[in-house]
Amino acid sequence: MNIFSVPHRIVRRIKRIKEINGFKDFDNSSCFDENCKFSGKERITVGKDCYFGPGSEIIALNNHFSQQLDSSLTIGNHVRMTARVRITCAGKIQIGNDVLMAPEVFISDHNHGMDPEYKGGYSPQSLIIKNVIIEDGVWLGQRVCVLPGVTIGNHSIIGAASVVTHNIPPYTIAVGSPAKVVKKWDHDKKEWMKV
Repeated sequence: MNIFSVPHRIVRRIKRIKEINGFKDFDNSSCFDENCKFSGKERITVGKDCYFGPGSEIIALNNHFSQQLDSSLTIGNHVRMTARVRITCAGKIQIGNDVLMAPEVFISDHNHGMDPEYKGGYSPQSLIIKNVIIEDGVWLGQRVCVLPGVTIGNHSIIGAASVVTHNIPPYTIAVGSPAKVVKKWDHDKKEWMKV
């Protein structure tokens, strides 16, 4: 059998598997769409049975201009990123198990320096890094933006187009910009209650 007799989809799959092997830790049960982009794979840990949808970009930086970075991006088991999710890590981002991300979610643990008198503008300024933790069972709606320094508690839901600027407690629903808690799960009544 020569290479020309192998179907193109199998050749593409083999190439994709070779790309995936660059991860620090990787379980073969996870699935990556062909249009996903990864940078800094040696600083990314991926759990079991994850799905990374089309157009997603997962980035773990090792430097920014002359600033050396020691980034660590950990993704738990059964994480679903539907499409065009972008995660940029310069410090530490930890994503728990069973997390669901709708299309166009953005997560970052860093920001540019904000000295308006800095020669060269904002881009080359040293990054300001604050860790991000997304705990187990969280659901991030479409176009949610998670900013540096926040923890989103277990089984919380963040509504579409919300901007998370501060910690969100477990078992709550938060919406808006900035995201505010509007409902809390009542474990006795088994329903969402307005706050």
